[in-house]
Amino acid sequence: MAFIQKFFLESGDCVIFSSKIIPGNEKKLYQLQNKIVKNNIEIISEENAFVHVSGHPNRDDLKDMYKWVKPQCVIPVHGEHRHMAEHIAFAKEMQVPKTLQVENGDIIRILPGNSPQIIDKAPSGRMYLDGNLSVDLDSQSIKERKNISINGYLEITLIVSNNGKIKKPIISFKGIPESSENENFIFDMEDKIFSICRKFSLESKNQEKNLIETIKQNCRRIVKDKTGKKPFTNINIARI
Repeated sequence: MAFIQKFFLESGDCVIFSSKIIPGNEKKLYQLQNKIVKNNIEIISEENAFVHVSGHPNRDDLKDMYKWVKPQCVIPVHGEHRHMAEHIAFAKEMQVPKTLQVENGDIIRILPGNSPQIIDKAPSGRMYLDGNLSVDLDSQSIKERKNISINGYLEITLIVSNNGKIKKPIISFKGIPESSENENFIFDMEDKIFSICRKFSLESKNQEKNLIETIKQNCRRIVKDKTGKKPFTNINIARI
């Protein structure tokens, strides 16, 4: 159960921040501190006074704990790999019979009279909530959106008539910068597409795949040369 205690600060008060700033929280904490200072309230923190307190035991505290508990096995699970390795060395120094170093996802078997063993690996790590679905950090949907956010999106649709002739391609794009210097890159792409299409037969599925890939590579290169962007590109072929 969590309790929320409301309190009020006023000019002349003093606020002590005794904890260290957790990396990643700097912006929010500094915003809070700025609001406090703007109201003529003094702030004392580890930056200007010796007020930091730690929630972690030091070596002497750990020595006392091991003497009291007398554990038969120690498996550190908190901190970075180097911290846990140091803790295992310390546990051995305190004559703990069995130790095991683990990583996130390790599945451990612990049996009386036996040394603990890593027997399997479970999925672990950070996940994204992508819409209503949980996905890995390296999922294709996340990679594609990151690419689009940086380089923009380009879509080209080829209209092929019944007699095999290709009409003027439909070119649309989003997130690609435009200027008077690169305003003709659409015309450059149209010319390149017609030139490429003359070298392929749309009667062959294999050639159609090669055609799509060739158009994609060449059009992306044109946009890259004109704008410095290499957009996420999609090619469609519509037959009428």
